[in-house]
Amino acid sequence: MPIQPSPAVLRACDVLDLLATTPGETRSVSEVARDLGMSRATCDAVLLALAERGLVERSPTDRRYALGAACIGIGDAARTSGAAVAAITPVADELARALGACVAVVRRAGDELRVERVLDHGPVFGARARPGEAIPLVPPFGAVFLAWAPEPEVAAWLDRADPPLSAADRSRYATALALTRDLGCALSMARQRTDLLEVLEDLVDAPSPERIRERDALIREMARTDYLPVTPEPSAPSRINQISAPVFDHDGRVALAVMVLGPATDLSPAEVAALTDRVREAGSRATTRIGGTTP
Repeated sequence: MPIQPSPAVLRACDVLDLLATTPGETRSVSEVARDLGMSRATCDAVLLALAERGLVERSPTDRRYALGAACIGIGDAARTSGAAVAAITPVADELARALGACVAVVRRAGDELRVERVLDHGPVFGARARPGEAIPLVPPFGAVFLAWAPEPEVAAWLDRADPPLSAADRSRYATALALTRDLGCALSMARQRTDLLEVLEDLVDAPSPERIRERDALIREMARTDYLPVTPEPSAPSRINQISAPVFDHDGRVALAVMVLGPATDLSPAEVAALTDRVREAGSRATTRIGGTTP
């Protein structure tokens, strides 16, 4: 059975939405319950829980509620992320149109990679991404976010592989990340896993435990493949899965990535190099648009 949203969480969201419509006013429990069609007892419990986390504040004199200070940090984080995605979307769209490709804007969300925006000008039968698709930040995924990261962060990424990587595997990943820094982009050139793409798409609509287990099993299998190249240039025509350019924030950390999904045909070494140049240049322009600094 598909996992259903938590009713308690939905009620809490409804309360926050209501208080946000009139940020300069306060409301009593009775007023909130009436406006939302919620029982007073349920409404009181929701407000008390939100107050405990600072998401709402209760006046000690009249016991009326307003949005709390904890909402400020959440709002700032959402505004920063959303503004950055909006700022680089024109760059991603221009790249997608120029290449006749599907381009995705990807961000790191904790220990996941999440597709935020998709600009699709690709061929009918080409690979595609969907907004909301997410994949765990474990090897071999996320090289564009780890190549410029501090060593402890890279080590933690490698440690998340299941089963644990051998010393040879860790060395191979270190070489792949160094190549990513040298190229200014992350490439994957192994065989396209359409089964993984199908699972990721299904999980957007229905995050079932069974499909999550399928996804994780496929990731474990891919962790020990040549998904990430370790040599500068292919010596023969190659199939590109994706090329991702980093978008750096003002601290020189990778905030977002512009990812071009590869064509369904082999590319010559010269074509791979030209495509890498185009994607890297788009990432540089996107970094400039958000006021970022390239390390």
